[in-house]
Amino acid sequence: MSARTRVARAAVAAALTVLIAAPLAAQSTPTPRALSLEDALALATGTSESIGIARAGLGRARGQQLQARSALLPQVNTTFNYQRQLQNQFQAITERFASNDNSGGGGAPPADSGGGGDGFTDSPIARIFASPYTATFTLQASQNVFDMGRARAGTRAASAQRTAAELGVTSAGAQVQLDVTQAYYDAVLGDRLVAIAESSFVQAERTLRQVQLTYNVGNTSEFELLRARVTRDNQQPAVLAARTQRTTAYLRLKQLLDLPLTQELSLTSPIQEAPVEVPTVSATSQPATTLAVDAATVLAPDARVRDAVNAVMSTADTTVNDRLAVKQVEQSLEAARQQYKAAKASRWPALNVSTLYQRFAYPDDGVPRSLADFFPNWSVSAGLSFPLFTGGRLRGEVMAAEAAYDETRFRLAQAREAAALEARLQVEQLEAAQSAWLASVGTAAVAQRAYEIAEVRFREGLSTQIELSESRVQWQQALANRAQAARDLQVARVRLALLPQLPLGAGTGAAQGGAAAGGASMTQGTQSRPAGGAAGTTTQPGQPGGGTP
Repeated sequence: MSARTRVARAAVAAALTVLIAAPLAAQSTPTPRALSLEDALALATGTSESIGIARAGLGRARGQQLQARSALLPQVNTTFNYQRQLQNQFQAITERFASNDNSGGGGAPPADSGGGGDGFTDSPIARIFASPYTATFTLQASQNVFDMGRARAGTRAASAQRTAAELGVTSAGAQVQLDVTQAYYDAVLGDRLVAIAESSFVQAERTLRQVQLTYNVGNTSEFELLRARVTRDNQQPAVLAARTQRTTAYLRLKQLLDLPLTQELSLTSPIQEAPVEVPTVSATSQPATTLAVDAATVLAPDARVRDAVNAVMSTADTTVNDRLAVKQVEQSLEAARQQYKAAKASRWPALNVSTLYQRFAYPDDGVPRSLADFFPNWSVSAGLSFPLFTGGRLRGEVMAAEAAYDETRFRLAQAREAAALEARLQVEQLEAAQSAWLASVGTAAVAQRAYEIAEVRFREGLSTQIELSESRVQWQQALANRAQAARDLQVARVRLALLPQLPLGAGTGAAQGGAAAGGASMTQGTQSRPAGGAAGTTTQPGQPGGGTP
């Protein structure tokens, strides 16, 4: 075989390998699953363990209600019993007397025997006791006539507990919706912060290449080249941190949705960041005539914030008594009150009426042939029970029920206070999120314009690398702040809408998720500027996602 033939065959084999491996590689690459916020909420409702636990609690409450209500209704039971005696004392006595009479030593027969046979062995009563087979059918019924309202109080307590469990299912569903919404927007925010960090890294790389080019032609010092390289390298930890935080947010979302942790997702409901126009400086603007600043005017609340909050509040319900959590405690209080009433009623007499109907059969061969083989037995009884001495048990039950009732009363007062405070804090959070969002909307556009100007100035040699780096950091911080503020605003609106159904404490939960915290740390990590940089780009504590530059 010639060398040319071997080369041709090797080329054909390589081509076939590529053609076969390409479809396999395409099949092995997982396709991301498109997931909108509505799809995530619908998926979480059907797979949430929290909702499943709440529904199981509702099922238990329904069962307890049926158990309590059964005390008010008649109790009917039926049994059928078949008995075969291996040894019977009455049968042995009958056989002994019968053998004595047959031997002639038993004396005269009884008067009622008619002179024929043994009267004892032939009597029906002897047959009943001596029969080795017994079939018994029993029907028993009882009814509680009077118990001083104890059974009715127990039924009312169980009904209140069932109502509380139903409210718990609704509350669990609202909590799941809030958790999924926060996790979804955290993941979306993570994507946005990664894009911002990567964009800043690309910009730093572009600046480094430009400085490298000018250094190669001798127009830039080595110090400037080193500074540009350090600035570029300092962007890498921020990119890695943003990616890690995004991965964490996605894992949290998958865990809430009960999805495989290895499944790729493509989120299709973005954070709504309103587009804004780039503000320009008008040449006809009136120059400032004084440096004096009126603090009251500068720090006055933005009227747009109040209008936006009022628009949201017009459709929200922050009434304390409408909170499901408060209603749950109210139902628990009613249950405790009824249980206390039932405990006190246990000291009084209880009257019970019952009836017992039976049918007995004593077949000779062990199998009843007809209904005529069964003999009836029917009785009716009434019983009155009164606790004379219980060793302190009843007193202890009353004391425990009274303490539980008092404890629930205090819990209800706490729940109402917490609900009122939570509603007020949620309104404050909405105002803060609305203010941060309005403050960040225009700032990102201004910072972008400032960076574009700084980049042109640096390219033309009119500014230093310090100015360009600061402008880039300010732009990145502004973009992160806008994304963070948009996320916080949407979550605050959802939380306020779900507030009537949320458990206590959920309405004042952390307004910032995992990705939100990561956004603040990411933007801080990009501020690797030399001394003398603008202090306005630092993250301010207490603000969602950092301060506005």
